[in-house]
Amino acid sequence: MNFFGHAAAAGQVDDDPAFVLGAMAPDLLPLCGAVPGGVTSPRVAAGQAHHREVDRWFHASPAFVAAAAWASRSLIAAGVPRGAARGAGHVGVELFLDGVLAHEPAARAAYQRSLAQADGAGAPFVWLDEPSRLRWRSLVARLRAGAVPDGYRDVDFVTERLIGALGRRPRLALDERDAVILRRFLPALRARVTAEAQALAGR
Repeated sequence: MNFFGHAAAAGQVDDDPAFVLGAMAPDLLPLCGAVPGGVTSPRVAAGQAHHREVDRWFHASPAFVAAAAWASRSLIAAGVPRGAARGAGHVGVELFLDGVLAHEPAARAAYQRSLAQADGAGAPFVWLDEPSRLRWRSLVARLRAGAVPDGYRDVDFVTERLIGALGRRPRLALDERDAVILRRFLPALRARVTAEAQALAGR
Protein backbone atom coordinates (compact mmCIF):
# COMPACT_ATOMS: atom_id res chain seq x y z
CA MET A 1 0.00 0.00 0.00
CA ASN A 2 1.26 3.47 -0.85
CA PHE A 3 1.39 6.40 1.58
CA PHE A 4 -2.06 7.84 0.83
CA GLY A 5 -3.56 4.39 1.25
CA HIS A 6 -1.83 4.20 4.62
CA ALA A 7 -3.34 7.58 5.56
CA ALA A 8 -6.78 6.28 4.60
CA ALA A 9 -6.33 3.05 6.57
CA ALA A 10 -4.89 4.82 9.61
CA GLY A 11 -7.66 7.42 9.62
CA GLN A 12 -10.24 4.67 10.04
CA VAL A 13 -8.52 3.63 13.28
CA ASP A 14 -7.38 6.98 14.69
CA ASP A 15 -7.53 10.28 12.82
CA ASP A 16 -5.02 11.98 15.10
CA PRO A 17 -2.63 13.75 12.68
CA ALA A 18 0.42 12.36 14.49
CA PHE A 19 -0.88 8.81 14.08
CA VAL A 20 -1.65 9.35 10.39
CA LEU A 21 1.77 10.93 9.79
CA GLY A 22 3.43 8.01 11.53
CA ALA A 23 1.51 5.62 9.28
CA MET A 24 2.70 7.43 6.15
CA ALA A 25 6.28 8.04 7.31
CA PRO A 26 7.86 4.71 6.27
CA ASP A 27 6.90 5.54 2.67
CA LEU A 28 7.59 9.28 2.85
CA LEU A 29 11.05 9.19 4.41
CA PRO A 30 12.71 7.32 1.50
CA LEU A 31 11.16 9.80 -0.94
CA CYS A 32 13.14 12.69 0.50
CA GLY A 33 16.12 11.01 2.16
CA ALA A 34 15.40 12.50 5.58
CA VAL A 35 16.84 10.58 8.53
CA PRO A 36 14.94 10.77 11.84
CA GLY A 37 16.68 10.70 15.18
CA GLY A 38 13.51 9.80 17.05
CA VAL A 39 9.76 10.26 17.10
CA THR A 40 8.08 13.26 18.72
CA SER A 41 5.14 11.41 20.27
CA PRO A 42 3.85 7.90 21.04
CA ARG A 43 1.13 8.44 18.43
CA VAL A 44 3.78 8.69 15.70
CA ALA A 45 5.33 5.41 16.84
CA ALA A 46 1.88 3.82 16.92
CA GLY A 47 1.26 5.01 13.37
CA GLN A 48 4.51 3.42 12.21
CA ALA A 49 3.48 0.14 13.81
CA HIS A 50 0.11 0.40 12.06
CA HIS A 51 1.92 0.87 8.72
CA ARG A 52 3.85 -2.36 9.22
CA GLU A 53 0.73 -4.26 10.22
CA VAL A 54 -1.25 -3.01 7.22
CA ASP A 55 1.58 -3.78 4.81
CA ARG A 56 1.84 -7.36 6.11
CA TRP A 57 -1.87 -7.87 5.57
CA PHE A 58 -2.06 -6.04 2.24
CA HIS A 59 0.83 -7.76 0.52
CA ALA A 60 -0.50 -11.19 1.52
CA SER A 61 -4.14 -10.46 0.70
CA PRO A 62 -5.68 -12.56 -2.10
CA ALA A 63 -6.96 -9.46 -3.91
CA PHE A 64 -3.54 -7.81 -4.06
CA VAL A 65 -1.64 -10.99 -4.88
CA ALA A 66 -4.04 -11.78 -7.73
CA ALA A 67 -4.03 -8.25 -9.18
CA ALA A 68 -0.25 -7.85 -9.00
CA ALA A 69 0.34 -11.31 -10.50
CA TRP A 70 -2.09 -10.61 -13.35
CA ALA A 71 -0.36 -7.29 -14.09
CA SER A 72 3.06 -8.93 -14.00
CA ARG A 73 2.00 -11.77 -16.32
CA SER A 74 0.39 -9.31 -18.74
CA LEU A 75 3.50 -7.14 -18.93
CA ILE A 76 5.82 -10.14 -19.34
CA ALA A 77 3.63 -11.44 -22.15
CA ALA A 78 3.89 -8.05 -23.84
CA GLY A 79 7.70 -8.17 -23.67
CA VAL A 80 8.67 -6.37 -20.45
CA PRO A 81 11.51 -8.10 -18.52
CA ARG A 82 10.34 -10.17 -15.58
CA GLY A 83 11.84 -8.03 -12.80
CA ALA A 84 10.52 -4.77 -14.21
CA ALA A 85 7.12 -6.34 -14.88
CA ARG A 86 6.82 -7.60 -11.33
CA GLY A 87 7.87 -4.25 -9.90
CA ALA A 88 5.49 -2.29 -12.12
CA GLY A 89 2.61 -4.63 -11.34
CA HIS A 90 3.18 -4.42 -7.59
CA VAL A 91 3.61 -0.65 -7.36
CA GLY A 92 1.03 0.09 -10.04
CA VAL A 93 -1.71 -1.59 -8.03
CA GLU A 94 -0.75 0.48 -4.99
CA LEU A 95 -0.71 3.80 -6.84
CA PHE A 96 -4.03 3.27 -8.60
CA LEU A 97 -5.58 2.20 -5.30
CA ASP A 98 -4.49 5.55 -3.85
CA GLY A 99 -6.29 7.21 -6.74
CA VAL A 100 -9.53 5.42 -5.90
CA LEU A 101 -9.23 6.09 -2.16
CA ALA A 102 -8.65 9.79 -2.93
CA HIS A 103 -12.37 10.04 -3.67
CA GLU A 104 -13.17 9.43 0.02
CA PRO A 105 -13.73 12.65 1.98
CA ALA A 106 -12.63 11.11 5.30
CA ALA A 107 -9.37 9.85 3.81
CA ARG A 108 -8.62 13.22 2.22
CA ALA A 109 -9.39 15.02 5.47
CA ALA A 110 -7.09 12.76 7.49
CA TYR A 111 -4.32 13.24 4.94
CA GLN A 112 -4.68 17.01 4.81
CA ARG A 113 -4.82 17.39 8.59
CA SER A 114 -1.69 15.32 8.95
CA LEU A 115 0.20 17.58 6.55
CA ALA A 116 -1.10 20.85 8.00
CA GLN A 117 1.55 21.05 10.72
CA ALA A 118 3.88 18.27 9.61
CA ASP A 119 6.85 20.60 9.38
CA GLY A 120 6.03 22.73 12.41
CA ALA A 121 4.86 21.98 15.91
CA GLY A 122 3.30 18.75 14.66
CA ALA A 123 6.45 17.39 13.01
CA PRO A 124 6.59 13.62 13.55
CA PHE A 125 10.33 13.32 14.11
CA VAL A 126 13.31 14.86 15.79
CA TRP A 127 15.69 15.07 12.85
CA LEU A 128 19.16 13.59 12.90
CA ASP A 129 20.59 16.66 11.18
CA GLU A 130 19.60 19.93 9.52
CA PRO A 131 19.68 18.56 5.95
CA SER A 132 17.12 15.93 7.01
CA ARG A 133 14.83 18.59 8.47
CA LEU A 134 15.07 20.63 5.27
CA ARG A 135 14.42 17.60 3.06
CA TRP A 136 11.33 16.76 5.08
CA ARG A 137 10.05 20.36 4.92
CA SER A 138 10.54 20.39 1.16
CA LEU A 139 8.64 17.12 0.75
CA VAL A 140 5.75 18.32 2.92
CA ALA A 141 5.51 21.53 0.88
CA ARG A 142 5.39 19.54 -2.35
CA LEU A 143 2.70 17.23 -1.00
CA ARG A 144 0.55 20.15 0.09
CA ALA A 145 0.77 21.78 -3.32
CA GLY A 146 1.18 18.80 -5.60
CA ALA A 147 -0.97 16.49 -7.70
CA VAL A 148 -1.06 13.72 -5.11
CA PRO A 149 -3.36 11.90 -4.47
CA ASP A 150 -5.60 12.79 -7.42
CA GLY A 151 -2.78 12.24 -9.91
CA TYR A 152 -2.87 8.55 -9.09
CA ARG A 153 -5.96 8.27 -11.26
CA ASP A 154 -4.06 9.61 -14.29
CA VAL A 155 -2.28 7.04 -16.44
CA ASP A 156 0.47 9.39 -17.60
CA PHE A 157 1.16 10.52 -14.03
CA VAL A 158 1.36 6.94 -12.79
CA THR A 159 3.56 5.92 -15.73
CA GLU A 160 6.09 8.60 -14.84
CA ARG A 161 6.04 7.64 -11.17
CA LEU A 162 6.63 3.98 -12.01
CA ILE A 163 9.48 4.78 -14.39
CA GLY A 164 11.11 6.93 -11.72
CA ALA A 165 10.62 4.46 -8.89
CA LEU A 166 11.86 1.44 -10.82
CA GLY A 167 14.71 3.40 -12.36
CA ARG A 168 16.38 3.67 -8.96
CA ARG A 169 17.01 -0.09 -9.10
CA PRO A 170 19.01 -1.16 -12.17
CA ARG A 171 17.50 -4.65 -12.34
CA LEU A 172 13.97 -3.19 -12.45
CA ALA A 173 14.58 -0.17 -14.68
CA LEU A 174 12.41 0.24 -17.78
CA ASP A 175 13.92 1.20 -21.12
CA GLU A 176 11.99 3.33 -23.62
CA ARG A 177 10.34 0.33 -25.27
CA ASP A 178 9.26 -1.09 -21.91
CA ALA A 179 7.85 2.30 -20.90
CA VAL A 180 5.67 2.39 -24.02
CA ILE A 181 4.34 -1.09 -23.27
CA LEU A 182 3.67 -0.11 -19.67
CA ARG A 183 1.78 3.04 -20.68
CA ARG A 184 -0.45 1.02 -23.00
CA PHE A 185 -1.22 -1.53 -20.30
CA LEU A 186 -1.95 0.80 -17.39
CA PRO A 187 -5.55 1.71 -18.36
CA ALA A 188 -6.46 -1.96 -17.95
CA LEU A 189 -4.73 -2.10 -14.57
CA ARG A 190 -6.50 1.07 -13.46
CA ALA A 191 -9.84 -0.43 -14.46
CA ARG A 192 -9.17 -3.61 -12.49
CA VAL A 193 -8.01 -1.76 -9.38
CA THR A 194 -11.04 0.53 -9.55
CA ALA A 195 -13.40 -2.45 -9.85
CA GLU A 196 -11.70 -4.33 -6.98
CA ALA A 197 -10.84 -1.38 -4.74
CA GLN A 198 -13.02 -2.46 -1.84
CA ALA A 199 -11.46 -5.91 -1.72
CA LEU A 200 -7.97 -4.45 -2.10
CA ALA A 201 -8.60 -2.05 0.77
CA GLY A 202 -9.96 -4.86 2.95
CA ARG A 203 -13.53 -3.60 3.15
